[in-house]
Amino acid sequence: MGTSRDNGFTRLGEDHPLVDKLLTEAWWQEIVEISHADPDINIQLRSNSINIYSKMGNLLRISLQKNKVCCEIHYKYLIADKKSPYVSIALSDGRLLMVNNNECPNIQDVLKNFRTIKQNIAVYAGEEKTIQSRLVEKNKETIIDVEVAFSGKTGPDGDGSDNARIDLVNFDKNLRKIIFVELKQAFDSRLYNGEINKQIEKYYDFALKHEGQIINAYQNAINTKKKLGIIKDTSFLANARVAAIEPRPLLVIAGYNQKVIDSLKCTIGKNIDPAKKAKHLAGLYFFGSDTDLNLQKKKKTRKYLHERRHFASSLQSPYGENNIS
Repeated sequence: MGTSRDNGFTRLGEDHPLVDKLLTEAWWQEIVEISHADPDINIQLRSNSINIYSKMGNLLRISLQKNKVCCEIHYKYLIADKKSPYVSIALSDGRLLMVNNNECPNIQDVLKNFRTIKQNIAVYAGEEKTIQSRLVEKNKETIIDVEVAFSGKTGPDGDGSDNARIDLVNFDKNLRKIIFVELKQAFDSRLYNGEINKQIEKYYDFALKHEGQIINAYQNAINTKKKLGIIKDTSFLANARVAAIEPRPLLVIAGYNQKVIDSLKCTIGKNIDPAKKAKHLAGLYFFGSDTDLNLQKKKKTRKYLHERRHFASSLQSPYGENNIS
């Protein structure tokens, strides 16, 4: 069950038959309640399906097949708890090595063993996924999508040049616009070899070219999430109206601690093309554990780049918020 790539720019609509079927399912209501209480869980929509993430690992994919609700999970997440990590092997006929019965028990009930599944996913999450999960939790009131894979060319002659993979999509509470967010770790080679310049330019061009479809897709996503209970009535997104997109993405860089941030910030900044930085980037944030992804309102009419850096020891507030031309 890999990351599904959406052809075009749509999100599950509130009138989709899958939505009505889920509203009658008790297990769905339980999962929604878990997502509200558990910081590791977030639920995102695709064109014709729903993904439930735990620490950004795809815990469950829900779709409609032959008019029936179908749920899928990767088999590696279904290993049950064992007292010992080792499995006994028995000799058979002097030739075969056989695993004894019940030595590798699998989970049978997803909800009953939800905690164990989460633990299994955490093993495979990796550092970047863990950081991404923290960002989603920090910005749960405004994040509207994660792990986005769009395909703009659907025909047989499509060369893939219009494809896009986006880490996070935020509905900025200050700008009241959609903004794409690219997450990088401070030691990522793409921040130093020039590749990041091509990536942020591609995000910018992509947003401008498909603005109308992206806006419609995420207004549909908000409406559907409200109907399914994913977005609470008291949430900021419950009353959000998507009418515009900020085409310049936000680049956020995980620096782990203040020493790393201080030592690499200038080097990374110098490796971002000044022309692309001014034209194609809405903000450049360095952070330790997590950060607020919403841009500060600008008091002046000129276009500025937002820069923010967090103290690793004081992660709740930026030490400086500078608007630079």
